[in-house]
Amino acid sequence: MPCIKVALDFVSPENVQECIRLMEEFRVLPQNHRAKEDKLEVKKRTLHAIKQAVKNLGRLSSLN
Repeated sequence: MPCIKVALDFVSPENVQECIRLMEEFRVLPQNHRAKEDKLEVKKRTLHAIKQAVKNLGRLSSLN
């Protein structure tokens, strides 16, 4: 029977700094280490969150 795995990752704003710190620790692991891959993509998520916040602020300011 086929399966589908669905996952949603969430990093609260309060924990972004800790995730970045962990990412920096992972960076010094050997290249072939299992945990080397950046699974959370914290910097990419932060960039998209900032982009969305700026977009929302633009919409709010255009309403006034």
